[in-house]
Amino acid sequence: MVAAAVEIADGPTAVARLCGVRRQSIYLWIKELKVERLVDALKLSRASGIPIEKFAGGLIEAQQSKETK
Repeated sequence: MVAAAVEIADGPTAVARLCGVRRQSIYLWIKELKVERLVDALKLSRASGIPIEKFAGGLIEAQQSKETK
């Protein structure tokens, strides 16, 4: 799903610029099927229209767990 979101958001170069990361990071996200940082997942979600849970579900659950402690 990460690859589809990146493609919808105008490709790896545009997403890297949007998130302030190197293009290689975007290819790593695609390979690992997840976005490492929640803030980047949110930006990608907004740019692509794909729900953030599709590529950052584990990050969201971890963040919610921290907030409830």
